[in-house]
Amino acid sequence: MNGAAIDDKLLQVGIGQLKVAGRSGHLQAVLGSCIGIGFIWEKGGRCGLAHCLLPEPRDACEAASCQMQASARYVSQAVPSLLRLMGAREADYPDITVVLAGGASMFSSKRLCVGQDNAAAARKYLGECGLSVRYCELGGKYGRQLVIDCAHHSYSIKEITPSRQDTLHAHH
Repeated sequence: MNGAAIDDKLLQVGIGQLKVAGRSGHLQAVLGSCIGIGFIWEKGGRCGLAHCLLPEPRDACEAASCQMQASARYVSQAVPSLLRLMGAREADYPDITVVLAGGASMFSSKRLCVGQDNAAAARKYLGECGLSVRYCELGGKYGRQLVIDCAHHSYSIKEITPSRQDTLHAHH
């Protein structure tokens, strides 16, 4: 982010949130097993980022209440909500660059595959909307930082690995 103009806004996108920025904004999410879905719509002058916790609601009642609010708690609701919030119509979808990051295996349990499930759900729901992923960095054991730069219509993904000091403390 060095060298960014003073009027550039850095919007942190927390778990379950989705945010949209205009031509000078930056959107950032720090992801573990959560998945970040980034949309860069150069022609529309907007970018969006959803920070999704889980693939989809567990039951119909929860799903119905989710559809009433613009949230990114679930991948299933984040994709259409983000498109609506950005003001994109189906005819605009081919012009939207999609970036995925996150989905790490943060838990040692073989039964907890949240990261993999989130990644599969993202591909499913993006595909249902006819959106294709331009770039993705998914899986692994470490978190990632995803930054969308709306001014330059670009993105960066940085892996967050524990420092040597963190590793030493973890073994005590």
